[in-house]
Amino acid sequence: MFKRPAIEFTTAPPQIVNIQGWVLILLFLAYILPGNVGHAPWRGDDVVHIATTASMLHSGDWLVPRIAGVAFLDTPPLHYWLGSLTGILLGWLLPLHDAIRLASVAALAFGLWALREAVKRFVPAEAPAIHSGNATVLVALASMGLLIHAHEAQPLITLFATVAGTLWGLSMLAEAPRRAIVVAGGFLGASFLASGLSALILTLPTCVVALTISRPQRITFSSLWPGLLLAVVLIALWPILLARQNEYLLTQWWQQELSSITPAFPPKRFSALVNLLSWFAWPLWPIAGWVLWTRRHQITDAAYALPLTAFLCALWIVVTTGTVRPANAIPLLPPLILLAGPGINRLRKGAANLLDWFGIMTFTLIGAFLWFSWGSLHLGYPAALARNITRLAPNFTPHISWWAIPLAVLLSIGWVLALMAVPRFQLRGVLRWALGMTLAWGLATTLWLDWFDYDKNYTRITSQISAQVRENKDCVMGLGTGDVQRAALDYFSKIRVQRFSRSNTKCNLVLSYQSGRNALSAPGEDWSLQWSETKGRGRLQEQFALFRRKGSKAD
Repeated sequence: MFKRPAIEFTTAPPQIVNIQGWVLILLFLAYILPGNVGHAPWRGDDVVHIATTASMLHSGDWLVPRIAGVAFLDTPPLHYWLGSLTGILLGWLLPLHDAIRLASVAALAFGLWALREAVKRFVPAEAPAIHSGNATVLVALASMGLLIHAHEAQPLITLFATVAGTLWGLSMLAEAPRRAIVVAGGFLGASFLASGLSALILTLPTCVVALTISRPQRITFSSLWPGLLLAVVLIALWPILLARQNEYLLTQWWQQELSSITPAFPPKRFSALVNLLSWFAWPLWPIAGWVLWTRRHQITDAAYALPLTAFLCALWIVVTTGTVRPANAIPLLPPLILLAGPGINRLRKGAANLLDWFGIMTFTLIGAFLWFSWGSLHLGYPAALARNITRLAPNFTPHISWWAIPLAVLLSIGWVLALMAVPRFQLRGVLRWALGMTLAWGLATTLWLDWFDYDKNYTRITSQISAQVRENKDCVMGLGTGDVQRAALDYFSKIRVQRFSRSNTKCNLVLSYQSGRNALSAPGEDWSLQWSETKGRGRLQEQFALFRRKGSKAD
């Protein structure tokens, strides 16, 4: 049944200090804006999804996401619709990529708000709901796994928001079943538009569990059908429209979706996942695990059963499907946040102090290292450290950004004040973790932004390739180029790389790409090297080479 679990204290309740809403908003803005604005798209998911959204804006095709004119069906289009909307609304004020990236900011802001509201309905009646809601936001900002992906164009952040919205809707079942089912059904359908069939595996079982443990007499057909209808309409809408436009693309997408949810259990996958999740979900997983253990006799209560079901569904998806990479573990975060948020208020004093001490030591050392290594890069001392930094980004010329230094100094002063002025209360540890994450990311995206930009974006590479292609006035085929490279060339230089084929005699240029230490592939003896460039070193090395067909001449 949906009921508020009883709260048990073995000692007197800890002191609770109210954190004002405007403080949380300022902290969120300080956390989220650096890195989401102020730099060109970075390689990886960022440039892929920005280029896809920009292509949708420029082509006017709102049904089929595309990279360089080729259908990109990895995810349905909800995130690209949101990015197009922020691009239209803010593209006049910001560079287009910054405006598009703000879709992730809006999605994360809503997701945290939804989890905060859900927690306020789930917490015990004896506990102040507002404090548990605030703790939920703080523990989310303290999560290590959220940090990087919250600062890129990332459809999985939109999935985060829709899963959070579904849990928020289900949290209202006890007080307003009809409204709860409409909200949950709407976000269930939206989750499908964000991530396809895998999103239904994340949300549908949780909805079934919620309806099962709720009071049966309160869930009638009249309260159930509006939410079901809304979910079905949202799920069916995009595939139907896609089928009317291009049946082949619908078939291709459907086969890709079925393949993406087919379980696979390679032995090496599990050790890699354990290593990933041990840090990705920190400090959420130990707090959430402690909450489930201490409330194991109340596990059928909605406050624990629903996030646990959502977590197990997400864990199944992460463990059995997709590649082992941090972004794919994002669906684990909403249920863990929902469990860990209220748990912070119930941590024993020793555990709360340990979390606080660990956060102080960790982020003070990280902040000091970022300042020290930045000074070493610019001053050349210590020489060994300066050489190691330079080796990671060969040919990078450091220069001082005078606007960034005051911001970095303000962040550092804010951290020192947090160490000295934050009073002793139950949320102090998680508050300092959230502040520490903000400090570390803020210093990285102020002091080190130029260095990251040099290493992580393709502006310089694409400009060189563009100059060669324009000089030859020819089309380009790609050999080893992936979505990232094609997206970067399309977004930065409007160059659309075609699939490599020896029978294609119209294109006289081939762009070859290779990552890591492997040798670069050459198209054959009929081609001569015209240009080459290497980025990075070791396993992060990237090689680019442009070949021209022998005997062909630039017009």
